[in-house]
Amino acid sequence: MWLFDMRGPWDAFHARLFDLVVARSIAGLYERLADQLAPRLPAAGRILDVGCGAGRPTAQLARRLPQARVVGVDLSTTQIALARREHAAQRNLEFRVGDALALPFPDRSFDAAVSLASIKHWPDPQRGVREMVRVVRPGGIVFVLEADRECTRETAERFVRRWRFVPPPAVPLLAWYFLRFPARQGCTATELRRRLEEAGAVRVEAVRDEQDPAAYAWGFAPEPPSGARGPE
Repeated sequence: MWLFDMRGPWDAFHARLFDLVVARSIAGLYERLADQLAPRLPAAGRILDVGCGAGRPTAQLARRLPQARVVGVDLSTTQIALARREHAAQRNLEFRVGDALALPFPDRSFDAAVSLASIKHWPDPQRGVREMVRVVRPGGIVFVLEADRECTRETAERFVRRWRFVPPPAVPLLAWYFLRFPARQGCTATELRRRLEEAGAVRVEAVRDEQDPAAYAWGFAPEPPSGARGPE
């Protein structure tokens, strides 16, 4: 079950529950992420969000980059249906059902790829990060954010206070849950750096978030080997 095992299956009920209780509650975090990410991304390029869920942060990026083409991909048909319904009016945004471990796109077909708190749900996170690097053109950015395994209880409590329908007495219990399950199955900044480097990304940097229980890393897709040809 996804409440305890982050790699468990997401049925329609759990997808809607997450979107209602958590995703809608942390719109401020998504806005801040979009503000930080947008200047790093190509203003008129093709941008892929891997594991986009119901598409809230994906839509934030698309609004900040109106000349870009933003594509969200997720394995959950329910999440993609929610995303398409919620964000149908955004012309520079599309959502597709697809597997992060076998992205349905050619090599070097995007200018950037991001994944926001999704890789802990993947059966093989390293394979998924390799796929992200594969579909990004040489020199394009690859950005990964995940729940910080080293976050403090104070940070976790501050985070869950923003969840919807959570009475104050429940905050300590939910903070314990977050630390015990999502964060423990997340990554440290060091681990994210290593995953990107092992996937072939270059000039990789990684940091812990100063406000929320998150770590993130970014790097750049490498130049192809000498003599290799790009996509036709």
